[in-house]
Amino acid sequence: MKAIVVGAGAGGLVAAWELARAGWVVTVIEAGERPGGLLNRVVVDDLALDVGAEGYSVRGGAVAQLLTDLGAADRIAQPAPGGAWVQTASGTHPIPKRLVFGMPADPGASDVHAVVGDVPAARAASGSLAEVVRAGYGQRVLDDLVTPLVGGVYSTAPDQVRVADLAPGLADALDAGTPLRAAVSQAADTAPSGGAVHGLRGGMHTLAGLLVSAASEAGAELRCGDPVRELSRRPGGWRVTTARRQLDADVVVLAVPLDVAVRLLGGPVVPPTTAIDVVTMVLDAPGLDGEAPRGTGVLVGAGVSGVAAKALTHSTAKWPWLRESAGGRDVLRLSYGRRGQQPVTSGLKIEELTALVRADASVLLGRRVPEPVAVRRTGWSILPPGTPGLARAREWLTGQRVDGLGMVGAGISGVGLANVVPQARAEAVKLTSSCG
Repeated sequence: MKAIVVGAGAGGLVAAWELARAGWVVTVIEAGERPGGLLNRVVVDDLALDVGAEGYSVRGGAVAQLLTDLGAADRIAQPAPGGAWVQTASGTHPIPKRLVFGMPADPGASDVHAVVGDVPAARAASGSLAEVVRAGYGQRVLDDLVTPLVGGVYSTAPDQVRVADLAPGLADALDAGTPLRAAVSQAADTAPSGGAVHGLRGGMHTLAGLLVSAASEAGAELRCGDPVRELSRRPGGWRVTTARRQLDADVVVLAVPLDVAVRLLGGPVVPPTTAIDVVTMVLDAPGLDGEAPRGTGVLVGAGVSGVAAKALTHSTAKWPWLRESAGGRDVLRLSYGRRGQQPVTSGLKIEELTALVRADASVLLGRRVPEPVAVRRTGWSILPPGTPGLARAREWLTGQRVDGLGMVGAGISGVGLANVVPQARAEAVKLTSSCG
């Protein structure tokens, strides 16, 4: 049996490895020049640094199991204790514990009170996430906790999404009549205890290399720099036309962004993507890393003036292995852009970009940041939750599922490796059992 996997992101590489070790003849076709997708890296001042995923949720244990199966469990790294902070219009504070998309499970807790003061009595409401939170927790919780978490993590705003777009289980509880604060408390109780995020020594981008090596050892072939132009059915299988060749296979696995999958299958709706920028900055700033003035990073709330970034990660403060590798240098990572907004960093000359990120970092860290040794911008195109047409496109894709066609990746499973990995493994098993 022959399989073609279109896309060499995490989902595609996992599926390719599973199919190859089940005895299939597997070809992976990647449009980019190297595999990995959001498991991507840049080299800045001789440091290989993550510019996509920098960690993974421990929820469900699927990623840890994958690393164990790859023989790489000893590479799992935990972030430094201390956590991140939030920059609000009134100041900078450690992010409270037990939040669910910024909604506090314990509204009266001292760490919540330190950020938003007294939380008003709850009222019931429906509509956007912003409307639900405003009624259930008040405006300050919306501005100072929900907005920075939703914006920093999902590149959207609370008034652009519904609860179901981010947390279907929480939405189901609300639909069943559970009051918002009770539903949030229940969701927090079932969240992983302790550190909710782990990473890999050497960076999450090394997972792509592990998967490529494992898939290659199992017999899979990887072809990069060859975008797929057309996908069509043929008797008994599929034909894939790339920029360079035509290939036939019994099975095709689409492991591409959802908008690309819709286009390849001739769908009627292609959701508009959102541009975001990740700017990586390396500093020669002895003492800043050891001081970690804002813990592992800062999320930016609503109404904060003088800052264009939506989030900052102090990477060398967050990951002890990177602090060791950096040899006294500091690594900061700032992100820009939300749905409906072009990143202000887009099109800037390097001098302008450097001045902007340095100024933003100085505000968010509460310290004057020195002239960086090196700065690197990486652009991404994503589909945030709540994007117009996204639900319709997913529904249309679901209707295209036929024998011999698999779909994996964040567009299908949901954002994050904790979602992508188990879905890709299950999809490969399903294909082998139905077609093998």
